[in-house]
Amino acid sequence: MQVIFKQLNYKYFLLIFSLLISISISSYFVSKYDAYQLDGLTHIMLKEETFAHWFQAANIIQQLKQDINFFVAGNEVFTKPLPQRIVVVYSLILNFDIINSVTNQINLGFKLPFLIFQSLFYYLSVLFFYNNIGNLCNQRIKTFILLFLCLEPTIIQYHSSFWSESFYLSIQLFIFGFTLKSEKKNLDFLVLGSLLGLLFLQRTVGIFYVFFLIFYFLVFTNEKKFKVLFFILIPYITILSLLGFHNYLRADRFYIMPTESSYSQYRYFTKDILAKKKNKDISEINKMEIKKGLDWINLNLPEANNFELDKNETLLGLARSINKETLRIDFYNYMKTRNFEILSDYPFETLKKSIKGMTHFSVLNPFFVYYDFEYFKNYSSHIIGDFYFSDKHKELIPYRIFYSLLIFSIVLIGFLKLFKQNLKLTVLCTLSILYYYILLGWYGKTRLFVPTLIYFSIFFGVGLDYLVSRIRLFYLSNK
Repeated sequence: MQVIFKQLNYKYFLLIFSLLISISISSYFVSKYDAYQLDGLTHIMLKEETFAHWFQAANIIQQLKQDINFFVAGNEVFTKPLPQRIVVVYSLILNFDIINSVTNQINLGFKLPFLIFQSLFYYLSVLFFYNNIGNLCNQRIKTFILLFLCLEPTIIQYHSSFWSESFYLSIQLFIFGFTLKSEKKNLDFLVLGSLLGLLFLQRTVGIFYVFFLIFYFLVFTNEKKFKVLFFILIPYITILSLLGFHNYLRADRFYIMPTESSYSQYRYFTKDILAKKKNKDISEINKMEIKKGLDWINLNLPEANNFELDKNETLLGLARSINKETLRIDFYNYMKTRNFEILSDYPFETLKKSIKGMTHFSVLNPFFVYYDFEYFKNYSSHIIGDFYFSDKHKELIPYRIFYSLLIFSIVLIGFLKLFKQNLKLTVLCTLSILYYYILLGWYGKTRLFVPTLIYFSIFFGVGLDYLVSRIRLFYLSNK
């Protein structure tokens, strides 16, 4: 009884200690970076995608004040729909205005409570996950997994930022915990299906994970097939259908995938392949692609054409110049088709660039959030993103590579050990990691790699336990 009490104390002490560290980092960031860049408009902590979530939240609140139904309120779902709704609820609870209606600036203040809440939510998810892996590993492995999830710097930094990672990681951990739960009732599968729906709403990449999980249950567990399919898919499909009907009622078009999913790969990956194969710079490629896009509009969407469209400098700009949302979506679908045409025309270059992207993708970056704030604080908004081409970025690469090799060496040992001890868990973690490599590895952006760390934590815990055991054995034998 005394041993159990000590273990409980240790678990909660570590969680509370980690939460306090996370809150301290958040407090420091907010005190220093809840401010504007030199342009006097762009908020240091809320820019690019994060600004879009908060700006859309402000639009939704404005619509609610005009008595528009919460279910219908909103604009084109061009990116993850859940983050902006979380901000809406947060803003309404604290009763503060997100945007200055005159200048369109993000208002200062009211940032820290949001970061505290997402940290608290994350560590509750860690606790839930920890409580459901008791039968799968010994106490020391559980402790090492807990340490990794609580304090690994690549993970913990996101609880102090407004990127979508923190809530996404929390939902992952709740899903992982329910998946590994020793005895699952029908209600557990219903909750699991709901969480899988929320996973997609928080980050678009989560949409297909449900099929990986169902595959795992059907092939590697003794769960009844009907129970798995019915109780997971019903809430999952319901959540996706609600999003589709929201778009239908709002814009007269039933669609589920955010529109950015139709052009993101073309924008960040495929155009570079085309430029290299055509031996042209990006501006020339943009002109060629705009001409193709205008030809497609003239043939398929003549009602969308106007004299302004040909003034755009990129195909995405051309798409956004189409005023009607239903027509924009048709053009986004054209961009998706055009993307696959280019990739299929140049399969070798696509593979080569994908492998390069996956290599970059895998290098851990514990410095990202700090320099995302620090580097941009004294710069105007027009050079956002240049940190990746800076001397400081290059200077940090050797440290990141060393840290990554250290972590993944332990992970590799853990993988080999767990493969012999628990094939089911090894398959679940490996499939989950491969899922993110397949869907996002081509991009090469290290921030998108972070969700895999939830599954790597299992291998890390097993690997570190093995190393500690060997070191201890060596010490005792030479004592």
